[in-house]
Amino acid sequence: MSLKLVSIDDEKYIRDTLIHQVQSLFPGVVEVAGQAESVETGKQLIIEVNPDIVLLDIELGDGSAFDLLNALPNTMFELIFVTGYDQHAIEAIRLGALDYILKPIDPEELQNAMDQAIINARGKRQDIQKILGVAQNFYAKRKKQNIVLKTLEGTHILEINKIMYCSSEGNYTTFYLEDETSIMISKPLKFAVELLPEAYFVRCQQSYLVNVHYVGKLVNAGSLILKNGTEIPVSGARKEQVFQSILNKMN
Repeated sequence: MSLKLVSIDDEKYIRDTLIHQVQSLFPGVVEVAGQAESVETGKQLIIEVNPDIVLLDIELGDGSAFDLLNALPNTMFELIFVTGYDQHAIEAIRLGALDYILKPIDPEELQNAMDQAIINARGKRQDIQKILGVAQNFYAKRKKQNIVLKTLEGTHILEINKIMYCSSEGNYTTFYLEDETSIMISKPLKFAVELLPEAYFVRCQQSYLVNVHYVGKLVNAGSLILKNGTEIPVSGARKEQVFQSILNKMN
């Protein structure tokens, strides 16, 4: 009998990638029983399907993976976290001795994690709630509310929710804040992508990273209008993906 798997991630293309790769790597062994994009829909899916294996994004649009897991009446399944590069998330997962794979998804990493999950799922089932405590406590304490940026003039301490967007030019990135001020640092945009939480920020074009809470309008022609009137270009090839990711994170 095949094992039932569900994928829960607020980015559809990640879910689609995972499902496609699982189906390719484990035909007849794993049955994809559903997918969801939020804490609430993920909870409903797991209760309905009673999966053997869950692929779970650690940061969802309406909360964290821990919010979802704590809301479940039954956590008797194998869990593999899926996360972007976030040092605190990874440290928390490791402390809980839980498995994880990084975005973008590497097929070899996915296969290794799935191989172990399949072995465990076919053996004696354990309640993962018993091993989540350490990871959850660490993550809750370390989850960033502020970031520190160093410039030639000094050190800036910024509240993450006050950052509207970032733009880059070469090896310089400018952080634009809610109060209409800005701070430029001598780092490429990749630095901001790794620093800011993926639950709130979307890279909508090669040179722009936007806080979804400041988006006021999605323009079909291929841009975003922020609530202060700033227009941000969106890569044409990724427009639908970017728009869907923004809508998911707003939920």
